[in-house]
This record gives sequence, C-alpha cells and structure tokens, in this order.
Amino acid sequence: MFDHHPEPLGKLERLTQHLFLLALFSVCFSTALTNLFVGLSYISFVGVLATSAPARRAARSLPGMLALGLLALFIVGASWSVGPQADILLALKKYSRLLVLPIGITLARRDGAMADRALRYFLAGAAVLALSSYLVRFGLMPTSERGWWRVGDSRDAFAFRNHITIGIVLGYATMVCFLLASYAKTASARLAGVGAGVLFAIPILVLNQGRTGYVALFLGLVTLFLLRARLTPLRTAAGLCAICLMFGTFYAASPNFKSRTDALIHDVSTNDQHSPNGVRMSFMQTGFGAVLSHPLLGTGTGSFSEIYAPTAAKVWGAGTLMALVRHQPHSEFLLVAVQLGMLGLALYVGMLVTLGRSALGPRTFARDNWALLWIIYVSTSTFNSLLWDTTEAHWFLLLAGCLYVQCRQQPHPTP
Repeated sequence: MFDHHPEPLGKLERLTQHLFLLALFSVCFSTALTNLFVGLSYISFVGVLATSAPARRAARSLPGMLALGLLALFIVGASWSVGPQADILLALKKYSRLLVLPIGITLARRDGAMADRALRYFLAGAAVLALSSYLVRFGLMPTSERGWWRVGDSRDAFAFRNHITIGIVLGYATMVCFLLASYAKTASARLAGVGAGVLFAIPILVLNQGRTGYVALFLGLVTLFLLRARLTPLRTAAGLCAICLMFGTFYAASPNFKSRTDALIHDVSTNDQHSPNGVRMSFMQTGFGAVLSHPLLGTGTGSFSEIYAPTAAKVWGAGTLMALVRHQPHSEFLLVAVQLGMLGLALYVGMLVTLGRSALGPRTFARDNWALLWIIYVSTSTFNSLLWDTTEAHWFLLLAGCLYVQCRQQPHPTP
C-alpha cells in the first residue's frame, strides 16, 4: 500500500505537476502542445529526482520498472534490428513515451489529489475535441492556413484528430460521465452526467466514421453495466440484450454507423486485400509469421516495416505509393512481439497486468474508472497500435499512472 501522507511537494515538483496536467489537457487536440509539455515535464522531473528524496522513493513501483525495462529492451533491440536506421530512430522516439508512466506514478504518490485533477484536465480537453466535431458538422470550424490542424466535412466531422483517435478518447470520456452519473447523489447531478456523456457519444456514433469508437463505446457500456448493476442471471441477460438492441438502433439510424459496419462486413466476406480490413489481415499474417520465425527476441526495434515490405510490394505492386509506405500492423501486441519477441511481449503484458490489478477489490468510483480506461485501452490495442500512436500513447500513459496510484490508495476493508 502506498503512503497516504506524503511529505509536502517542493516548488519543482509543483511545476512538474502543472506541466504534466497541461500535457493531459492538450493531448486531445494538439500534438505540438502535448510534446512541448511532456518534454518540459521530463526536464523538470530530472531536477525533481536530483533534489527530492521523497520523490525518489515514490518513483519505485513495479509498473514503472516494467515500463523502463520495456524501453531499455527497445533500446537494446536496435542492435539486432533488420530495419533501416530511420525506422529504428522513429521507433525509439515513439517508445520513449513509456517514460511518462513512472512520472505519473511518482507525482500521484506525492499528491493524493493528482488523479482527480488529471481526470478534470482530460475531460476539459475532451470537451474541446467534441466541440470541434460539432463545429465541423455545422460548418463553423475555422481552418488553419498553415495546416496546423485538419478539418473534416459534414460526412466525417473530425478536427484536430482522426476518427480513430476521436472514437477512443471520446469513448472513454463518455464512460467517465456515465460512471459519474451512476455515483451521483442527486437527480440533477445524474442528469448532468448522462447529458455530458451523450454529448461526448454523438460525435462517435453520428458525426464521425471511426469503427474503433463503436467498439470502445460497446465494451465500455458492457463493462459499466457489469460494474454498477446488481447482477442476477435475468438482469445480466436483459442488460446485455438492451445494450445490443441500442447499438442495433444506432446501426439503423446513423448513416455513418451503417456504412462503416457494412464496409467491414464486405471486406471480411470478400477477403479483398486492397481494402482497409484486408490490409489488416495481411499485417496479421505477416506479423505472426515473423514472430514464429524469431520467437524469443523478434526482429529488432523498428523492424516491422522492413518485414512487411515484400508483402506490400506483392499486394500493391513494386514501386507503387502504397508499396513504398512504411507500414505498421495496427495491433500493439503484435507490433511488440514482432520487434522484441516473447520477451518484449511479456514485459508489455506484465506492465498492463500489474497496472490493471489495482482495479480489483471493493468497488469504488476510482477502481471503476480505472477499469473502464484499462478495458478500452487494452481491447482497442488488439487492432490498433496505440502505444505507437502519439495521442493514444500519451492519453493512456498520462492517465494510467495517476489512476493506478489512486486505486492503490483506496482502503481495503479489514477481515
């Protein structure tokens, strides 16, 4: 159990905390600001470790050590990589984000209010992202002459982030609001929570075209139901049927939902290698083949693009644009296994498992909230490379350390 009464924070720790929270606010809508605040957090945190013995003690945690171990293996894995130097350096840059996790754990252990503040900052940033989708839908979203942000159209009303990222981030924001409503003490608070959740959900179900968001919402609702309902066999069956019926209604009522779902069914049934889902299947086949050929240590950091290049040339034809793209497999578990083999995959899964275990125990808002984030991240990571992607990686790692500590600090009843 973590210390419930840490020593007071110093000025440098407060500065690091503010930078960390600003990164969490920015992650929903600005890569540049996120990278700026995270980078400044790194610099400030080095000073914290150098000057604060309590912070050095707080930095010791099993998930944090596993994250650092995984990063170290990626660094060492560059020595046996079959990928070109540019791909290796890109991978190392991306996986350096693992440093965010131990920073978040340290800050949250040093300040018990950190998790609640982190959640508020995230929801504020998510509100900016959701509002931008509504503005795009009604033609009110300004564009950037310098190309600093992208803007979709009325058929796919995205801004700042693509529809995959919007679905994941707003899917979790929706679940947080519904969870808050379930814990609310008054009818007005419950209504406010449900209303905010609906406003976060509409961009996913109606305004955007991201299938990942549908999965995040569906699994989030199922998880929320199982966590908060007083379960009996009849209630469980009725609740799950109601959720499925609700999504069937969305399929019938939302043109985006219907067209994207129909496209998925068509791609899978026809096995079209040139379709988005056909390409994902070829990623899986090539990736599993690479893991079977190099099961222990993989083919090295940043190697997937090189491993997949012959398949890309075969599918699209040598010299074509798609054949020259440096692909990644859109599955974080497979991507880690290809690069670092079973050893790297064990470290990654171990990090997730040690984080997720803190959600076990008597049900509280903190544990339910962390369970929702963990389920949404892990499930969508099976068919998206979330640790590889800038926004999703920062979103999860910035929140994960704070929510993990908050759950660990929840009291357990004595036997």
